[in-house]
This record gives sequence, C-alpha cells and structure tokens, in this order.
Amino acid sequence: MALLWISSLLYLAHTRKSPPSRSETASRSGKTRYSASVIRALASTISVNLQQKLLHREFWLQLFLERILPLAIPLLAWISIFDYAEADTLAGWAESEMIAYYILVFLIGIFTDIQFHYEMSTMVHMGTLNQWLIRPLTFFETALSYIISRILLLIIPGTAALLLCFLLFPSAFAGLTPASLLNCFLVLPLSLVLFSLLSVLVGMLSFWLIKTDSIFALLMLVLEFFGGRLLPLDLMPSWLEFGSRVLPLRFGIAGPVEAILHPATTALAPLLFGQILWCIALFFLVTLLWRAGMRRFDAVGG
Repeated sequence: MALLWISSLLYLAHTRKSPPSRSETASRSGKTRYSASVIRALASTISVNLQQKLLHREFWLQLFLERILPLAIPLLAWISIFDYAEADTLAGWAESEMIAYYILVFLIGIFTDIQFHYEMSTMVHMGTLNQWLIRPLTFFETALSYIISRILLLIIPGTAALLLCFLLFPSAFAGLTPASLLNCFLVLPLSLVLFSLLSVLVGMLSFWLIKTDSIFALLMLVLEFFGGRLLPLDLMPSWLEFGSRVLPLRFGIAGPVEAILHPATTALAPLLFGQILWCIALFFLVTLLWRAGMRRFDAVGG
C-alpha cells in the first residue's frame, strides 16, 4: 500500500506540466505511461539499486550506528527505569505497554530510513543527475525506484528486529488484537510515505546547498522529538504536546503507534486525514522545489 501511494504521488509529479528543461524529453514520455518497456526499466533500476546496497558493507554499518542503535536506547532506558522503580505502571503506562510502544517506534524508524536526500545530493553535485534526465525513466520514476529498493532492502533488518523483539519481549505483543493488525495495515503505509516525502523534500535543497545531511538530521531530530520518538506525547508538558499535534511526524510516529496499541480508543479518521493532508502538502512542496531547482540547474549548465 505504501508503494502504491508513493507511485501515485510521483506519477502525478512527472505528468504535471513543468517549465522547459533538459528533462523535458524524458517527461514527454509520460503521455504513453506505462508501457512494458518502461515497467521493465523501472524493475531493472530497482534491481540494480538493491544489488549495489547489498554489496556495500558500510550500508549495514551505517544502518546499525545511525538508526538501530539510537532507536534501541530509549527502549532499554525505559526497561531500566521500570526495573529500578519496581513499579507495574509509570504515568499510566504499564511496562509491557511502554515496551510495545518503543518496539513499534523502533520498527517504524528502521523502515523509514529512506535516505533519498543523500542520493539526491550525490546526483546533483557529482553530475550524475544529467544521466538520469536523458534515460527512458523520468527523474521521479528514478526516485521511486530508489525508494522502493530501499524499502525492500530494509525488510531484512526490519524482519530480523521484529523476530528478535518477539523473542525477547513476548508480553509486549500479548495485547495486540485483530483491530490492531487492521490499523497497522491502514496507518503504517501512510507513515512510510510521509517519511519518504520528507527525505525527497530535503533532497531537493541540493540544487542550492552542497550538503543536505546536516539539515535532514536537524529536521528529523526536531520532528521526531515532537512526533513521539523519545517520549509518548502524553508524557510531555501540555504546551509541548499541543505543538506536536500540528507537526507531520505526529502522524508518522505517535499517531500510528497509538492506533495500533489502543484501537478501541483511538480516533482513526482524524489520524488518516492528517496523514493524507501532510502527504499532499509535502508532495506539492516537492514538486515546487523540483521545478525551481531544475530552472537553476539549467541556468548554471548542470
């Protein structure tokens, strides 16, 4: 479902009319989408991206140091706090509930490690963007192939982490119901799309900035804090919690986790509406930055 959402948004992006540029030749082929040759090219690009990442050992080291280890620290910290306090509940949270919360946050963090902003920065500043603009695939299809290959690749550590958590903390999964699983399939794909669009949005800044890594790291640090990565939102001061309700990752982290853990008491419609609204808003920002970036890219000769 997440891939369908991403495909739809990126397809709309390349079929909308854009200013003349060197990518126009590739964009004109949108009139005949999607032929068998284009689908084969897309599948081939996904396969190549997968093979490149699987062969690079630094990818796995980077994933462990930058995502898995930092995401695991809050989980281990709360387990230590419960053990030290020797209490069954803290601030209304049972230990099994808190563990389940951070396991879900942990899994969302793994599967949303898209890192397209880094790829975009490399394409712009190493000159490889020119190559993609004259290929059968449009740039947005290239972005789609990268995101799909990244998601498929993250299935490996994500599945391993899920099995490990199930073995170590079986009580955390005891409270899940069929409604929890249904909500999982409804809200997590949109959460994945939300994170993907944020990564693509920061990547578009590569037309103006040499490095986007620090900007993305700072943005995610702020948004993930207000999104509930470090603390459940109801444990925050009221003024902080109020501010978090209008930010995108409230709908990417805490909202989906609450819908899975407490399906009977979570209002699903407002959550889905917020996710869709933020996806549309980020999509339009991406297309605006892409058009402005291509005008600058053409003006300076790539």
